[in-house]
Amino acid sequence: MECPNGCAAPMKVIHVDRIVYRSDEPLVIGNLEIYVCPECGFESIPLKSARIIEDVLNARIEPSGRFSAPFFQPAAPILAS
Repeated sequence: MECPNGCAAPMKVIHVDRIVYRSDEPLVIGNLEIYVCPECGFESIPLKSARIIEDVLNARIEPSGRFSAPFFQPAAPILAS
């Protein structure tokens, strides 16, 4: 897959864990396949992965377990300098 930003290197397939929110509740989706450009870092979610996210958000997939970890959120937005 070619990067939409016009980078020379082809995008690579990687597997990541992502956090999505359903009714303000964080949910972790593990081993999600995405494309990432090795040059600029642009990420693209293939339709197969987007459907998994959609099924999770619409409660069509049952969780396979529970994951618990501390949640950190900055008190004020972080601004780039």
